[in-house]
Formats: sequence, structure tokens, C-alpha cells
Amino acid sequence: MKCMLTIIITLVSSLVLWGCINLVIDGMSDPYILFALHFDTVALIYPMIFVALYSTLPFELVQIIGTTPFLFMIFFSTTFSPGAGITGIKIVRYLFPRFYLWCELPGVQDNMEGCPEGRIENMIYLFLSAQLFHTCFFALVFAKQFKKKVDKFKSIEKRKLVMSSEFFGTLQKELFGAGFKRYSQLTIHLNSDDLKDIASDDNKPENLIYTCCF
Repeated sequence: MKCMLTIIITLVSSLVLWGCINLVIDGMSDPYILFALHFDTVALIYPMIFVALYSTLPFELVQIIGTTPFLFMIFFSTTFSPGAGITGIKIVRYLFPRFYLWCELPGVQDNMEGCPEGRIENMIYLFLSAQLFHTCFFALVFAKQFKKKVDKFKSIEKRKLVMSSEFFGTLQKELFGAGFKRYSQLTIHLNSDDLKDIASDDNKPENLIYTCCF
């Protein structure tokens, strides 16, 4: 829902921006310009929004990481001085949609060097470069979630192994006697629901034995 709302607002703002530009500048009514403006905006605005929504970082770090694509665009895209750049470093400009946007602008594209030959090719590269930060960010988010699930599974398996041991059962009976029945028959028959219940039930007295076993 948050992503859809963000996409809609960004699209509307791009349409408004494109309309305002066409009110004062002739020759900018081409839909390719709208496409380029939209994804240039996406590349600069979405990073901060996604970092704020899908991370637990403090506000200061969200601002720093979220504005990194904008700062890198200023330093490395060469669009603030068309065709400029240090040899060897200026190749980084191809990672920024702003470079392809300038390659699309009438009167500016002739002063740019290294622009794609066709408009369709230029738009494809612009779109792909606009997704660079988002792809890297969500790859890290999914990797973190996957690692969390793997660690949880390992923890459940480890607890299952300990609680199914003879020593654990004997210790249970000595401490809790006949009144403790919940895990007295704990064997290989444990199912996934039982294990999830066990893993989330660490505050109960009987589960304190598990901690003592390590």
C-alpha cells in the first residue's frame, strides 16, 4: 500500500512537472521527455522513501543513505558540466539516469558525449540505471530476512535436539516431577507448530532448562 501510494504521488508530480515545463519551453512535449523526467525523479526520491519504510535505521542514517544517490549524481554524472569528467572516472556517469535525461534534451544532447545512439536504447538505459539503488537495497533487505529465517530454523532444530535427549528428560522429571507433562513425551514426534511454540515460549519456567543446558 505504501509503495503504491508513493508510485502514484511520484507519477502525478512528474506529470505536473512536465506540464509546467511545456507551459514555458517549446519542444518538450515529447512523451520520451515525460518518461525521462519521471524516472530521474524516481532515482532521487525513492531511495530515501524506501530506506525510511523498509529499514530500522535511525533518522540521521536514513537521511545520509537516502541522499547518497543524489550526491553521487552531482559528483559523477557529469551533467552539471556536460561532457566533462576525469578520464577513467567519468565512465561512472552511465550509472545515473540524469545523464540519459540530458542526452534526451533538445539543444543539450548535441553537447553530450557517449550518449546511446537511439532514443529507445537511451530510454532503456535510463530506466535500468534508475533501478540500480532500489535493486541493491531490496537485495540486502531480502538477504537479511532470509538470514533471519535460517537462524530461527537453526535455533529451533538445536532446541529440538537438546529437548529430545535423555538427559533433558531426566532433568525435567527431577525438577518438576509428575506435574510436568508438557514435554515429558518429547521425542522425534515434535511437529513444526510445537517447535514454534517452544521457540516463542522462552519465559516459561520449564523452558529455562534449555538455557541451562548450554
